[in-house]
Amino acid sequence: MVVLTATACSAGGEETLLPAEQTTTYDVPGSPAGNVKPAATRSPEASVLFDWVPFADEPSRTSAALPEGAEPVSNTITGPDGAAITTRGYVFEHAAGVIGFEVIDGFATPDDVEKLAELLADSVGGAVLAAEEVDAGRARGVDGEIAYGNDQLMLFRILVLNGEGDVWNGFVGGPETDRERLDSEFARLTVSASLRGSADWMGVRDEPTGIVVQLPSGVEPEDLSVDGMPQRGYHHSSGVGFVVVDYPPDDYPLDAVLADIATASGADVDGTRPAEAQGYEALDGVLVDQDEWVWAYRAVALEEQLLLLYAVDRAVALAESQAAVERMTESLVVP
Repeated sequence: MVVLTATACSAGGEETLLPAEQTTTYDVPGSPAGNVKPAATRSPEASVLFDWVPFADEPSRTSAALPEGAEPVSNTITGPDGAAITTRGYVFEHAAGVIGFEVIDGFATPDDVEKLAELLADSVGGAVLAAEEVDAGRARGVDGEIAYGNDQLMLFRILVLNGEGDVWNGFVGGPETDRERLDSEFARLTVSASLRGSADWMGVRDEPTGIVVQLPSGVEPEDLSVDGMPQRGYHHSSGVGFVVVDYPPDDYPLDAVLADIATASGADVDGTRPAEAQGYEALDGVLVDQDEWVWAYRAVALEEQLLLLYAVDRAVALAESQAAVERMTESLVVP
């Protein structure tokens, strides 16, 4: 058996060994264009007791915001094949609880997540109160709650990120009487989590043109055609995608393309800059809507088509979204 591990504080200040993965599930906010974040809330502004800053796990290309002062931790656990695995965690402990996340390489399959929730509860002498499957865009997982210790509550999320079996665990723990605070801290942790880079990216082909762009997994085309402008969209649930527009680039300037996208999305263009994509002229733009969703766009003028590459997320993840657009650009194949 395998057990996820991370350090948490009980209300009495004693340290308890507990598997590194906790979070809860709520309503899913979305953008006007239908780009929906993974199941996490935009919950009430909570205790602004901490300054939240990004913490990155470089080997897995994942990151999430934690209160400033979080420290790296590691644990050795036994993997499915009996080999020792060293986990990488980032944990912030305070007088009323704990917040953190952990990454475990090659640890589980998507079919293991419910069992992992039970193992998580066992490792802290607690019980799973609720667990339900969650679609976090690029990975299958579970969200749930664990009761442990002296009226303590943990909100957890367990995700299997890719075919290699890499696991991401996010967790928030503290007194159950502080539920509103825990909900808000959980929301801040999960909304800020950037897990896209760890997915198994694969080439997605636009059959009419033969254009290929890599996305975190295969997706089916969606007909986005308007009068006189056939176009096909390929949107991945992690918020990245591309659109192929069968329209002469010479007749549709790239700045006008981005302006029209912003209008259709109810967003504003927050700056543009020249770019290039595999030798083709391109224009980068950042679009921001009233709900604080931020798009990183790259409009590309191919010989006979317009190509739109994009990634959407919260403002805190703009750099990661721009990196995703760059990754798609590098994977671009134009026949």
